[in-house]
Amino acid sequence: MIAQQESRYGCNLVREYQNRLFRAHRLLYNEPQGDKCLHYRRSKAPIGFFRCSDHSTLEVGMSGVLEGVKVVEVGHVVAIPAAASMMGDCGADVVKVEPLTGDQSRTFRGSEINPGFYLHNRSKRAIAVNLKEEAGKKIVHQMVENADVFLTNYRLEALAKLGIDYETLAQINPRLIYGIVTAYGTTGPDKDMPGYDFAAGWARSGIQYMLTVPGYPPPTSRPGIIDRVSSMQIFGGIAAALFHRERTGEGQKVEFNLYHTGVWMVGADIMDALMGVPLRITDPSKSDNPFYDTYQTKDGRWLQLTAGDRYAAASDPTGRAFWTKFTKALDRPDLAEDPRFGTTADRQAHRSELKPILEEEFRKRTYAEWETRLRENDLMYGPILSPLDVIEDPQALANDFFAEIEQPGVGKMRLINQPIRFVQDPGRVRSTVPALGEHTDQVLAELGYSPEEIRELREKNVVR
Repeated sequence: MIAQQESRYGCNLVREYQNRLFRAHRLLYNEPQGDKCLHYRRSKAPIGFFRCSDHSTLEVGMSGVLEGVKVVEVGHVVAIPAAASMMGDCGADVVKVEPLTGDQSRTFRGSEINPGFYLHNRSKRAIAVNLKEEAGKKIVHQMVENADVFLTNYRLEALAKLGIDYETLAQINPRLIYGIVTAYGTTGPDKDMPGYDFAAGWARSGIQYMLTVPGYPPPTSRPGIIDRVSSMQIFGGIAAALFHRERTGEGQKVEFNLYHTGVWMVGADIMDALMGVPLRITDPSKSDNPFYDTYQTKDGRWLQLTAGDRYAAASDPTGRAFWTKFTKALDRPDLAEDPRFGTTADRQAHRSELKPILEEEFRKRTYAEWETRLRENDLMYGPILSPLDVIEDPQALANDFFAEIEQPGVGKMRLINQPIRFVQDPGRVRSTVPALGEHTDQVLAELGYSPEEIRELREKNVVR
């Protein structure tokens, strides 16, 4: 394998890998860059490969913190594709492997345009391969030989049948970082159960139960919430495994499951259950803390109050300073002297009386007026915005939440940037969302297939 790479890129990859380890060690431990230190420059080799260089200086401004990492994604829908796109945004060379019919989420909305698919599949290349054919398995195995990371959320049984389970791929590349997402984990009575995040992460985890208003049906989730939280866990877990491999040379299987992610997300309530504390069920008709409730303003807008009364006990034991600021914002000095609400404990004890007073006060002024008053008194709150509001929110725009691309077949469109910002080497949307099989010929050529061999594979329905 090494000899084959040497002939292709004209460089000794053993020496290269040793040099990369040396460079990582120097950067990790802040060692000085002497004249004899090895330096690197970006090469013109295919994305994801490096060439050795005799350059005497280190060129800065790399295109991402994961430049040089090769990722093979055999995933579908949200969790794995989203994580792979985050890695692609950070400079990794991600190749998405789809069946000949494509990732099922390409047409989730009943048309060729599914907005979510564009969010989860930018910054990567795409090939279409029939993994049920031996020739298709061979292609993916060849990709894995030189890959750093393999990501999948296929079911365990399918992975074994297709020859892309961890045990098989680790034999091909012992240094491989293999990330897998399941619904419920890889062991236990339900390890083979299918499940999207609605069932595994939202319903079973306790989130849906805790958000159910007494007397009403349990609320449904928004699409892909737990999947996208999982994608950030996957990104972090894979990055940690790559760091471990850089120090030890060891590959790693990294497991994630949607059920556990949901449990982590609702961790405060799960900890209450573990410690025998009564569960705090959401009930809008019974305020648990008036300063953490929602209020409607005169112009029909809503805000979420998060003014920390009982959580400021260390600096404001009786809550006097907080209550003075709050009543000033309300323009209700009489409340500041009302004995029912004198201390934090008093306000909690009389919260059923306080809540309607606050509701009435908030209805007297517009949202803009309340925004001014709450800010002037350094009180925490948040506007309740619709997605249409969010995409034009000045704060979101100032922090570069969105990117604009020219997507073939769609035209100009905006995408959400990933929420992790590397200040010195920022991630960015690096390429548009690929069409099904758009890079099949390119990737196969990089693996050494001739145009005739590629044409034959296509005729045999192995690739598209």
